[in-house]
Amino acid sequence: MDIYKDATGLFEDFNFKLVVIDSLLNQSPSFESELEILKEKYDKFEWYNASDPIEEMLKFFSNLKLELQDLDKVIELCFDGGNEIYHLIQPDWDGEDGQFDVQSVSGFEHLKNLKRVCYISMCDEEILYPLSNKGIEIT
Repeated sequence: MDIYKDATGLFEDFNFKLVVIDSLLNQSPSFESELEILKEKYDKFEWYNASDPIEEMLKFFSNLKLELQDLDKVIELCFDGGNEIYHLIQPDWDGEDGQFDVQSVSGFEHLKNLKRVCYISMCDEEILYPLSNKGIEIT
């Protein structure tokens, strides 16, 4: 996972970008049609049995340019290993390793409407301090 980064440069940490993308999945994001094509392509397997992430999904999310209209929809982020985004990338991921752990929230400033963060896992608590220092509620 270390080779992946936010190719658009919006976020310092690719894994934080994944948390942001996850928050958009049920909000009709600008990238919905492209993602649906990928989901259909990889949903045909009865059970995904590879031990590695789906490379095409990683590349898609890495290169994904989040539009201002998408960023404005982000009101809440959830840091949880059970997020849908991880299972799109690696359907059989069990959440027991740190491959999707967030090391930095740098770039959160682009999320002008972010009000709340639900913290369950996926990072050390101190990673979230810049958010709470800006008045964003962390529960």
